[in-house]
Amino acid sequence: MTRAPTAAPPEPSDHEPVRPESPKTYYEGVVRTPGYRQAPNRCRPMTPVGFCEDGHTILGQSSCGTRYCPDHWRDWCEDAVVNMVARLAAYRHAVDGAEKRLNHVVASPPQDRRYSAREMWETRSEAYEAMEQAGVRGGVSVTHPYRTNDRGDALFEIAVEEGNVEEETGKWNFLRDLADEWDDLSRFIEPAPHYHALAAAEDVDGEAAPEGWLVKRIDSLKPFHFRDTEAYRDMAARAYYVLTHAAEQDGRQATTYFGDVHPASFDPEEELTAAVWSRIQMEAEKAVKEHPDEEGSGRGPEGEECPCEGCEADVIDVMHLPEYMDDEEWVTSVQSGREGQARYDRLMGVLLWWEGRCDSPPPGAAGREDRMLDWLAEKGSVHTVDPRQVSLSTAVMG
Repeated sequence: MTRAPTAAPPEPSDHEPVRPESPKTYYEGVVRTPGYRQAPNRCRPMTPVGFCEDGHTILGQSSCGTRYCPDHWRDWCEDAVVNMVARLAAYRHAVDGAEKRLNHVVASPPQDRRYSAREMWETRSEAYEAMEQAGVRGGVSVTHPYRTNDRGDALFEIAVEEGNVEEETGKWNFLRDLADEWDDLSRFIEPAPHYHALAAAEDVDGEAAPEGWLVKRIDSLKPFHFRDTEAYRDMAARAYYVLTHAAEQDGRQATTYFGDVHPASFDPEEELTAAVWSRIQMEAEKAVKEHPDEEGSGRGPEGEECPCEGCEADVIDVMHLPEYMDDEEWVTSVQSGREGQARYDRLMGVLLWWEGRCDSPPPGAAGREDRMLDWLAEKGSVHTVDPRQVSLSTAVMG
């Protein structure tokens, strides 16, 4: 079991192709989008993350937070968006009047070149210059290696027409949900290097861009005030969506700051008071990690429904297990239910592991959910309650 992302669903900003044709490229497969490579070893071990009110043990994987991991790329995305929104909000607060205006801008490089992966990344600096000549003062840039092709566009349009998906879902969200593997996604996309930016500019004049470059303002973001929650959510939604199909390659950064927003040019700790900077960081995190329609959303499993077949009980964070195991009435209800003793044994195994009264699970168990549950049940089944023993909550929680 892997945790579902808890960020608010983004409002996509799909746009028409900037150019009718794509330039020649030869980085297909070398450069991908987030979440389409093999998970790293450090995120594979299973570990207890919760339990349900009916006594099922809920396992999850510790998040590696890497952008290429198929299970946890959204965690990377969330953290990146928090940083992007905080820096952009700080900059907008520090400047005056029309300078606060933020735009979604796209820059398409010259088409008379062949782009390798290296050339695609190195062309970013030219993209900054092109946008700055078009009137952009600075911002955060996200490199995009691909665009949806005719097949992907048609599939999305059919799904919308048939009512299978809302148009606001966005093409990339739709196609990512459809394609679990890179080979599947590759059928719906084509190489087309371009550079998105959430950029500070009073106006964007594409005619002023260097020859061969196409710079276009897609739209403007909501006006900003540092106490306006909706302004943060607007920035978070745009940033999240452009990161879902950003370029991913080992050793390369998908996001970069440039111009007046670059760290060498703007330091929030120097430009803002500590109180204002702290408030902005808090608002940025809230905009990304809290759904506006839900209370108490977060990264843990609490509040979700039990994933076990036929069970609809609420999931409780594993940190509360000791107090539940000290509740004789609850323990009795678990043990008297279907497979109750096995459920109890697994939960007891979790506590024994936490207390350090048993060995850590072997690699063969930690890597598979069924084996991990069997190992916990085995450890818990050999436990004999000693009436002289201190309470479990005292032993585990101190």
